Amino acid sequence: MAYIGMRKPIIAPITSRVDGSAISYGTPIVVGPAVSANVTFDIADNPDYGDDIIVDNDKGVNGYNVALETNDICKEARAAALGWKPHTETTGEAPNETTTITHYEVIDGPAPEVGMGYTRVKMFRGVKIYEGFFMHAMQFSSGGENASTKQKQIAWNHPSMNGTGIGCYLDSSGDVRFFDWMEFDTEGAAEDWIYGKFGAEVPTAEESATPAAGGGSTPPAEGGGSSGTT
Repeated sequence: MAYIGMRKPIIAPITSRVDGSAISYGTPIVVGPAVSANVTFDIADNPDYGDDIIVDNDKGVNGYNVALETNDICKEARAAALGWKPHTETTGEAPNETTTITHYEVIDGPAPEVGMGYTRVKMFRGVKIYEGFFMHAMQFSSGGENASTKQKQIAWNHPSMNGTGIGCYLDSSGDVRFFDWMEFDTEGAAEDWIYGKFGAEVPTAEESATPAAGGGSTPPAEGGGSSGTT
């Protein structure tokens, strides 16, 4: 078995998160073409010794981090995940005034909470398997903004975001949930599952091609669906 690919990281702003209830999300946004997503776990390693040996240990998951790299981060994802604030200006007079976004501002304040999903592709004995990952709640920070001059050969640089996973109580079981995972026979089935976790449907080709989509995404909006334990 070998991991051979990654597809379409998708985020959605969290519109409601209450302990003991499913999370509600806004409109899903495709961050950009996927390059990599590296998940590392914070493990509770706290052995209890007796008779000079380890008698018990925890080894439970305290949390996790995700280093996400893409070919691009669309402006809607920068606003939803990084908290970049769109600055607007209004021209004209009512009822014919026009409001446009002139630029985005990096401001002080806590990062917004978002959910995130993506698909990982693996090969086993010549058969492709598509793994769906869905992170219930995360906060991201920018991996930096780098630029360099063009030289004899192009040095490909990719933007990145660093996310911290948030444990969630999604029902009355008392279990802390971090993310969900499932295998699928097709990429489409994995994508359907991820969008379903957001309480949404996979956008049509026409919806994905809208100018506001920023490379296949849809702008953040209130509403959307919820993620429970299904």
